[in-house]
Amino acid sequence: MPIKIALILSVILQFVTAIIALSLVKRTRNNIAWWLISAGLLLMAFRRVFEILQVYDSHSRLISGFLSSWIGVLISIVMLVSLIFIKRIFNIQKQIDDLRKQNESRILSAILKTEENERQHFSKELHDGLGPLLSAVKMAISTVGDNKSINGQIISNADKLIDESITTLKEISNKLSPHVLKNFGLHKAVKSFINKLSITNNPHIHFNSNIENERFSFNIEVVLYRVVCELISNTLAHANAKNIYIDLMKEDHHLALKYIDDGEGFDETKIKQEFAGLGYSNIRSRIKSLNGSFTVFTKPGEGIEVTSLIKLS
Repeated sequence: MPIKIALILSVILQFVTAIIALSLVKRTRNNIAWWLISAGLLLMAFRRVFEILQVYDSHSRLISGFLSSWIGVLISIVMLVSLIFIKRIFNIQKQIDDLRKQNESRILSAILKTEENERQHFSKELHDGLGPLLSAVKMAISTVGDNKSINGQIISNADKLIDESITTLKEISNKLSPHVLKNFGLHKAVKSFINKLSITNNPHIHFNSNIENERFSFNIEVVLYRVVCELISNTLAHANAKNIYIDLMKEDHHLALKYIDDGEGFDETKIKQEFAGLGYSNIRSRIKSLNGSFTVFTKPGEGIEVTSLIKLS
């Protein structure tokens, strides 16, 4: 008796499961895999019916057992085919994810390229527009300086201020669009940036690279240059470090950047908050635009270690 009750409950549950599965077909947009799964569940329910017939009717046991066995085979075939279709769905989903990632990288790359073009345009306008005007003013001041009736000290001070303005203008122009990067490449641009830093004592910057005069794509050179500059600026502003170690190495078909400072570091529990404050989210976005990896390790009192790996096409 308990076996019969269990079989009846099993049949009821199987039919309820099959009905629920069929009711969800529309939500799956009539996907064939879901149709096959629903059919398999329905066949399982019918198989249970034949098992009940074997228990209640001994005369039909042979026929019921035969039908139950073949339904079992059919269930296996249906489930196998449904799994094949599900596997295809997963493959399509993977292709969609890959396309989405590629599109994200293209969009980020386009944004960065547009930003860099704007920097170059603004730099050119400053250099070609405001630069000559300051030079003309300097010439005029120099001419006025020959007139003894005018206070020579005032003229001298004005001349110095104009010289400082021209120097500052060149520095701003170069920061916006470094001409060394465009003309000589990543290695010399990073080296030039380090040499121009007015660091009296600490930190001491150790720069090691094997790329020398090798050139890379526009995006790779610009992004890595900006990343290195941002990391150095963060260390100078916040870390109170004594040493900075920068390794920029070409390894097989990858470009690897490792940045280490022996500064104060920060708590990993506050890492997201620190990232927002120190611009690491911007750095991560730049690296992501190149489909590169970006990892950060830091602890209070142990400085910071940043590693990035970019695949070269």
